[in-house]
Amino acid sequence: MIRKTAIGACVLLLAAGSGQARKPPKIDPALLSAPTISATPVAVTVAGFDRDQDARVTRAEFDAGLERSFKHGDANGDGQISLLELTGWAQTWLGNAGAIPGQYDFDRDGDDRISFAEYKTEFDRRFAELDKDKDGAIVRSELITLTSPRFQPQQRGTPPKQPPAEKQPLPEKQHN
Repeated sequence: MIRKTAIGACVLLLAAGSGQARKPPKIDPALLSAPTISATPVAVTVAGFDRDQDARVTRAEFDAGLERSFKHGDANGDGQISLLELTGWAQTWLGNAGAIPGQYDFDRDGDDRISFAEYKTEFDRRFAELDKDKDGAIVRSELITLTSPRFQPQQRGTPPKQPPAEKQPLPEKQHN
């Protein structure tokens, strides 16, 4: 009887000890990436509209750039960019055929063609979004995006680095 009571008391003590607050695991600083500065495909396109190369895109340069890029996208010269032409346009002007803005950003009436009016409407929206200080021109600092540090992805087959787990004694089995 005394033995069963002693074993029960040990089990209770162990259970009570495991309820203590645990410290959060330490994160290996090597797993964090540095802040990232990047530019969206639209920002790269807008930077290309800077004709006088003063690192500032005025509204006039922006509008002239829209005309040039639309004409490039309208390969057959029919006054519209078809979905097939949009792929080539995106590859050249955005850097990738699948980059955004894409078909659904431009083609607001759903006719599978992009008119200059639709094209200009989307780019005007983007100009307003990029011109953060609303001075009618876009400078390089308005074209970049700063993202917070994130965990770097692990390479396949490499287990994540974790601190060793605290060893907890296992409770003894009770025999009845």
